[in-house]
Amino acid sequence: MSLSVVTYCFIDDLNSECVYQIYRTVLLLLIEDRMGTKFTTNYHETKCSTPADVYFLTEKDLDNCVTERILRNRYYDPLISSDSDEEERENIDWDKIFEKKKDNEKQGRVYVPALHSLPPYPKISALTSQQHYQCLKVLCQENPHIMPSFFIHRPTKLDLKVFEQVKETYANEQKEYIDWVKGLWATNHCIRALRPKPSVEMVYEAEFKVTANMMQSFPKTYHLVGQIPLEIANGNCEIIHLKDLQTVNISELPEIRYPDDIKSKFSIFKPYNVPEPCYKHPCRFVLPGEKSMTTLPLAEIHRELAQYAGEHGAQFVAAEGALRSLVRTDRRWALPLTVCSTIGVDGDESNVIVLGNEFSLNREPACVRTYKAFKHLLENALKQPSTGALSSREQDAQGSLETSFEDESEDGSTADSEDEQRLVIDTGDMDTDKERDENELASPKRSRRSEGADSGGGGGGGGGDQPQPANDELGVYSCTCDESSSARPPPCSFRKWQINNKTHKEVHNIVVHCEHRVRHGSQEVVLEPIPEYQIDVGASLQAAPTRAALLLALLLRRDAAALLNVRVEGPTGDVVCAEQLSTEQLSTQQPSSQQPSSQQPSSQQPSSQQPTCPRRDVGNTLGCVLSQLTGLLPGHYVLKHEPEHGRNALLLAAGAGGGGGGALGRGARLELQFDCAQLAEQDEAGVARTPPTLAPILLPYHKYRKILPCAFTPFQNQVAREPRKPVARQKTPPQAIQLHGASEEGAATRKWPKKKRNRSQRKKKTPKTDY
Repeated sequence: MSLSVVTYCFIDDLNSECVYQIYRTVLLLLIEDRMGTKFTTNYHETKCSTPADVYFLTEKDLDNCVTERILRNRYYDPLISSDSDEEERENIDWDKIFEKKKDNEKQGRVYVPALHSLPPYPKISALTSQQHYQCLKVLCQENPHIMPSFFIHRPTKLDLKVFEQVKETYANEQKEYIDWVKGLWATNHCIRALRPKPSVEMVYEAEFKVTANMMQSFPKTYHLVGQIPLEIANGNCEIIHLKDLQTVNISELPEIRYPDDIKSKFSIFKPYNVPEPCYKHPCRFVLPGEKSMTTLPLAEIHRELAQYAGEHGAQFVAAEGALRSLVRTDRRWALPLTVCSTIGVDGDESNVIVLGNEFSLNREPACVRTYKAFKHLLENALKQPSTGALSSREQDAQGSLETSFEDESEDGSTADSEDEQRLVIDTGDMDTDKERDENELASPKRSRRSEGADSGGGGGGGGGDQPQPANDELGVYSCTCDESSSARPPPCSFRKWQINNKTHKEVHNIVVHCEHRVRHGSQEVVLEPIPEYQIDVGASLQAAPTRAALLLALLLRRDAAALLNVRVEGPTGDVVCAEQLSTEQLSTQQPSSQQPSSQQPSSQQPSSQQPTCPRRDVGNTLGCVLSQLTGLLPGHYVLKHEPEHGRNALLLAAGAGGGGGGALGRGARLELQFDCAQLAEQDEAGVARTPPTLAPILLPYHKYRKILPCAFTPFQNQVAREPRKPVARQKTPPQAIQLHGASEEGAATRKWPKKKRNRSQRKKKTPKTDY
């Protein structure tokens, strides 16, 4: 009966009749229980809703239930007046309420980039956890850009004193820690560098095809003519800026989002429009004084740049990428070099040397492929979403520039048609002549200067070796870069510099053209990715030649730019942290960029970490190369370097040559045959066998776990436990095996142990009986 009473109470809208029946039934039950008599009234037949639904609830009853109305979001407050019923009732968004609850739960959580499981520490740190925390406060104050949202107190005088006291102990532990990590690289971490992601391979192969298409206008065979040094002993060269020939408005560059405080996962593996080789625009380059992309091949562009440099009194013209490659002696590179004969403003003939961007004939090692692909992916990931496409003003300007270029080409064709008019015999076949005229008008015209250079033959030639694509598929001048935003070349500036060699009293004037890609605020930014393959144990040290190349990139922009070093996890592409450096910081700071000067004494630093490329060393390298290239005859050359050459490079000239490489052997002959499928190094695993050098650089997870970089853990529970050795138990050998060396004449053989009986069996012995 209690069930029926509860069922009645569960129903909500109870009228007076129902209440009366409930109280009457309860009262009869109480009287019956007291008096022990039964009344004739059958309380089972008490009617509340319907006769058949006394014990079970119907759908109609559930509709009238307040609880069901709340669950179905159909409950209305009965205290609201009837006038407000006409108004729209506000529905409760329960999903939004639950999301707010989840957000409140996440407020206590902090996202830590590159936070992985603990490495298997072999031992506990020589410093205590309190000393780790005190020294960590000093490092956090010197590196405020590392995870600024995670608060750590400022160091006190006692913390600074402790930091100085444990400096020597910490330096010794760093050496032991780095040696331990080298063993991990050979066993576990090396495979991370040998397996780039498919997106990395896709971007690298696309850039490789574009470079191969750009180099088609150069000769195909080269032979060794000499070896030039890349440094001057006790040299004193200075780089002096003379004049800005063509500048770029920094405010028109695309802006990037600065990864200063990473609060969520941020990966550079995002959709990217890879460039395609274009046969109409083989080189994505805009000549000085023009506003549209040129259709000239690379050999003709070098002649145009040589004439431009000769008009401004310079003996050299080089791309920024070529000068940066000259400084990077730790990896292989090859540079196209052209010596052109030009006529200056005063009418004198002189030779101008042109240096182009580097290229590779074969597939480079995995680490180099990852680095080159990360440069494009990082720039694409950091750009603001609004800068992905051109604005309406830029689109109008781009359209007007293309229209003006087409008009100029048409005017040039009509002007040249009078000079190039030929005698034509009319055979009645006018349709073919009409089609031929249309094809000639559709093809762009080159400048008269280029045509004159071709008719003159040039020096060291080979310009006529340029293969043309099949007309059936794409056509000779078909364009495939119109719809790709990455095909538009970035704006380029031209500046005149002077390299003054005070030791040998030599002066070289050079015109350098730089590409300007992104900005942050009102300042230009040079992006530099640092792939990390063992981020769970520490950060790698940026090589000295790489820092020298970055310093040169900032110098060529007249200190108006800043360097942004972005550490990216190699296997996943996640951004770990970013550090902004100026020219002065890059030239005066130690190679381990975030390492404080007081952290490790100079006597304990290895020689490879010493600053080897400041401003003067960069100037010495450029001065030495330009001095060695002076006096070359007109023609095409290739300047090639490999790490085995040390601080030297090979100079190869176009032509078959006399064969044989002499003492140099390898690299004495070069064939421009681009093949992305063939590896430049046959043993690619051998290249990655050398582990990267770790440095005591502060990372976000160091701050989160309160441990020092390049040090073992101070917590005993984080030390890897050695697996327990199994207990050595002597197993009974099978009966067929006997003791070795037993004699045949009843020699003593091994006696098998008797089976031991239980205690209960021992007690059940028969008693002795006396007879």
